[in-house]
Amino acid sequence: MNEQENIELPENYFGALDIGSNSFHFVFARLVDGNLQIVHSEKYQVKLADGLSEDNELNQEANDRGLKALRDLAPSISKLSAENFRAVATYTLRQATNARSFLDAAKQILPYDIEVISGHEEARLIYQGVAHYTTPDTTRLIIDIGGGSTECVIGENDATKTLTSLNVGCVSFQQQFFADGKITDKAFNRAILAVRQELEAHVKRFKKVGWQECLGTSGTIKSIYNLINADHEFPQSINLKQLHELKDKLIACNYVDNINLTPLKESRKSILCSGLAILIAVVDMLDIKQLDYCEYALREGVLYEQFELSQYEDVRKRAVLSLTTRFNSEIEQADKVFELADTMYQTLKKDWKIGKSIYQILLQGAVYLHEVGFDINPSSYHKHSEYIVANADLPGFTLEQQQALAWLVGNHRKKISPATELQWYLLDQQKLARINAILRLSVLLSQQRQLSEIPNLKISAKENTLKIKFKQQWLSDKPLIEADLLTEQKHLKQLNIELLFS
Repeated sequence: MNEQENIELPENYFGALDIGSNSFHFVFARLVDGNLQIVHSEKYQVKLADGLSEDNELNQEANDRGLKALRDLAPSISKLSAENFRAVATYTLRQATNARSFLDAAKQILPYDIEVISGHEEARLIYQGVAHYTTPDTTRLIIDIGGGSTECVIGENDATKTLTSLNVGCVSFQQQFFADGKITDKAFNRAILAVRQELEAHVKRFKKVGWQECLGTSGTIKSIYNLINADHEFPQSINLKQLHELKDKLIACNYVDNINLTPLKESRKSILCSGLAILIAVVDMLDIKQLDYCEYALREGVLYEQFELSQYEDVRKRAVLSLTTRFNSEIEQADKVFELADTMYQTLKKDWKIGKSIYQILLQGAVYLHEVGFDINPSSYHKHSEYIVANADLPGFTLEQQQALAWLVGNHRKKISPATELQWYLLDQQKLARINAILRLSVLLSQQRQLSEIPNLKISAKENTLKIKFKQQWLSDKPLIEADLLTEQKHLKQLNIELLFS
């Protein structure tokens, strides 16, 4: 690489990498007068999902293909600052039991964080990518068929109304139904039925919300859309009848190697039948009359949130607030707990090295979600809260962040389950333990709900020792809290934290 290639791009350049199950997409753009202008993009067909076994283990061949693509992308990505670049990984790496080995190797190639996102977060980001480039004030249904999953989402302007992520993808279905390369009506019908079974539970909800237009995104739908429009001077909307006609053409080819349709790329031949089967089932079950293609998708959604960080934070705050509302959490009590927790955090963040914004976000989220399980069973509500948070749809949070949030919530009182049993990649286990200590003490010292003010205290930390000094008489007037603090000393030892108080 020459000296010119090593030059870092100006601060108004942003980049995004979508580590997909079929392809890796990289795009970067420059911010001009508040608008993003895409100036460069690269695509590598990796077929990562092709290496995922029935036991969800990623094989070495697929692993190597993915790492090679990252090495090829590295010269372009390295020109961007870490603050202006974001990489997200989707279905295959959220399913793979050995994803950590790929992520660790990727870290040696790209010194940037790679976030593994949930299917619902993937759907939300896909929608954001489309919404920024399409007509506002229109309720639209977006369909994105990826290598391992298919996302369906309805929204208007920049807000989603309903969404789902289905475990059906063009690469995984190619393995399952068209592995031998033979194209038959029976194989198509089996694949279509499998999609219908996945989608069945969501149909009523989607039809109830409704939409004015339907758009398909990403490579699979683009290939199908272009094939159907091959003889048209100007592209037109496609429909279910045309999809079935294309299916019949493919069946007539008998084998994948015999497919010779213009303008289909050679690299798309093997996954065309599986992708078409998925699209037929979705269009049929949702009763979609016509579908158009949009060239923007997940990578553009990720790109936009790179420079709209305040909006990104709002997404996470809205996700937490929505869950507290749904489960009737007492917001006034949570406000009181957070006032104390934030005071402790601001005091300790430098000495405990927990100043990175994500730890403050996790602490705030845990404070407001720690009682969401109270209505289920007050005596063990923290465990119910943990289950709810672990399995809820929390837009804006990665899978690892949601796992951390659930662990914090489930361990804000009583015995502590070791965090070592969980998989941490981007988050630091010691910092999470320290955030947990702040959360636990804030809840403990705020448990007498009739108290109108937070305790007057001084708090300090040195390495693994935490000291709390209360205002004279405050603690002696509250023997129950003093007894709880004595018990808490024992619990915090599990986090390797020594609690001293007076």
